[in-house]
Amino acid sequence: MPVVRLTVAACVLLVLAACASPRTAGESRQSLETPTAGAAAERSDHLAKGGLTLSIRDDLTLSVSAPTSFTPTEEAYPRAVRAVAFELVLDNRGDTIYRPAQLSFVATVDGVPADQVIDSTQGYSGVTGTADEVLPSQSLRFSVAFGVPGHPCVVRVAVRPEASADSAIPIFDGTV
Repeated sequence: MPVVRLTVAACVLLVLAACASPRTAGESRQSLETPTAGAAAERSDHLAKGGLTLSIRDDLTLSVSAPTSFTPTEEAYPRAVRAVAFELVLDNRGDTIYRPAQLSFVATVDGVPADQVIDSTQGYSGVTGTADEVLPSQSLRFSVAFGVPGHPCVVRVAVRPEASADSAIPIFDGTV
C-alpha cells in the first residue's frame, strides 16, 4: 500500500510541475547560500523534520511536507537511482495574483547541486506543472522532487519567491 501511495503522490507532483513555467534542470543547480552557523543550527532541527510553513513574501505562505523518498520510473528526467519529493501548498493571502512560475527551487545533496527530477508517470512535474496563477485568497498544491543517491545523504532545499531573488529561503535541511 505505501508503494501505491508513493506512486500516486509522485504522479500528482509530476503533472503539477509540467504545467508551470518551462524551467530546466539546470535552474535547480543554482547554489544555495550558506546561512550563518547559528541560524543554520536553529533551523536545522525544524527543517529536518518537515511540515514547515513559512512566509516567502508579503501575504504569501508556503507549506512544505516532510520529504518522501521514491524510485523514479524509466521515463523520469534526468535519470536518478532515487529521488526525494516534497508536497507544497502555496497560499495567496494578498490582493494580487501570484504566478508560481516565479518560484525557483535550489537543492544540494551532500553539498553538490542536485537536479530537479521530472517524473510525469508518477506525478512529479515540479513547479512547471503548476497553474498559471494563484488568485487572491486561493491556494495551490504541487510537488517537487530532486535526484539523490541510493544511500542516506544530506539534502538541503531552498526556494526563491522570484527566480531573480538574490537569496534563497531554506525549506529542508536533513538526511534522507
